[in-house]
Amino acid sequence: MNGRYSIVNDFKLRTLSFSAVLEIGDSNEITSYQKAFAVQRERQFFFSSEGDFNQYPIYSELIPLPVPSTPVNFYKVDESPIVVNNIDIIGSSFSSVLHIGQTGNVYMEARVKHIRQLRARGDE
Repeated sequence: MNGRYSIVNDFKLRTLSFSAVLEIGDSNEITSYQKAFAVQRERQFFFSSEGDFNQYPIYSELIPLPVPSTPVNFYKVDESPIVVNNIDIIGSSFSSVLHIGQTGNVYMEARVKHIRQLRARGDE
């Protein structure tokens, strides 16, 4: 990475939670990973076997990464810094990354299993 400045005059972030990251400055690599298991029911009950990530293949399947078929050669000149007047963020969460600066490589992954169990019509 060549040296290019990022200038932010005003930055406001209200909430950062659940493994979210605020990165200010340059970084070679950013990797973020999240697993989530969500069950929505009309009746409240819990099975003790629920929530086992090994039970569902979505959490262990390999995700193929695209490989560029042709290398791309380019030359760029950054003559001036990136200037931002105002950033105002209400919230960031669940393995998200807020980054001000340069990054070499970024890899982000989220795996969510969402189950909805609703009562049949007429079943009270």
